[in-house]
Amino acid sequence: MDSEIFLRTMQQEDLPAVMDLKTAEGWNQTQTDWELFLTHHPDLCLVARLEEKTVGTVSAFAFENKLAWIGMMLVHRQFRRKGISKRLMREVIHKLNFCQTIKLDATPAGQAVYEKLGFKKEYSLFRWIRKTGGALTNSDLSPSVYKLDSSGFNEILPFDAAVFGADREVVLRHIWASFPGGAYLFREQGIVKGFLLSRKGSNYLQLGPLIAENEAVARALLQQAMIQWGGRELVLDMAANRPAMNVWLEQEGFKTQRELIRMYLHTNSSVGMPEKYYLIAGPELG
Repeated sequence: MDSEIFLRTMQQEDLPAVMDLKTAEGWNQTQTDWELFLTHHPDLCLVARLEEKTVGTVSAFAFENKLAWIGMMLVHRQFRRKGISKRLMREVIHKLNFCQTIKLDATPAGQAVYEKLGFKKEYSLFRWIRKTGGALTNSDLSPSVYKLDSSGFNEILPFDAAVFGADREVVLRHIWASFPGGAYLFREQGIVKGFLLSRKGSNYLQLGPLIAENEAVARALLQQAMIQWGGRELVLDMAANRPAMNVWLEQEGFKTQRELIRMYLHTNSSVGMPEKYYLIAGPELG
């Protein structure tokens, strides 16, 4: 059966088919998100073709040639258990041999598959969802939270690179440009202590990434997002080892949906500062 599977790089004309695949799974990505990968790393976006159909995808984004993120691993349900995901993963890993570290966020079902390819667990995350409710009546910004503008954006870049473990300006600019109204900056005495970006997906508003010096800053940023966007369904992905934040999110109406397992291949040389990384950008972007 493997000989019938054809892998090739993704093309612009593949976007309708890959959007159909992600929609069937209820994923949140938009066509603009796919175009981010195609624009910056076209050689790292792959599709699997079987029986003249696009039946699988995988993408990757490389940061400074030292850290790469694999995402959008998706195979049509009708064509699973045929070795397609394994073929796609092996091919994209081969293409990423210039990176010191390769990471991904796996489902529990996928964890065993990735372990066989050499990936190791770094830590667990949980997806939290807050269903649509009435927008909160208080729409005033807290004293230290500001709308993120172009000058503030330049200020967050060194902070983010230190916490994330690599320079990801291209990704941050993509997220910010796609929804500037959902971007906030926490500044105190002229010093940036945190920021929050948001993404308008096809199904819900994804909050993240959120980088903060401490939990009080993280809460202030999240509270502002909830004040302004409480009328939308909100989703966020946060590391599991934050018990106080877990309690607070539950009080604010969030419920856990599923676990994700952050994994790495080769050496974990781009650890960054996970204690300050409160919300990830999403499983496909890290």
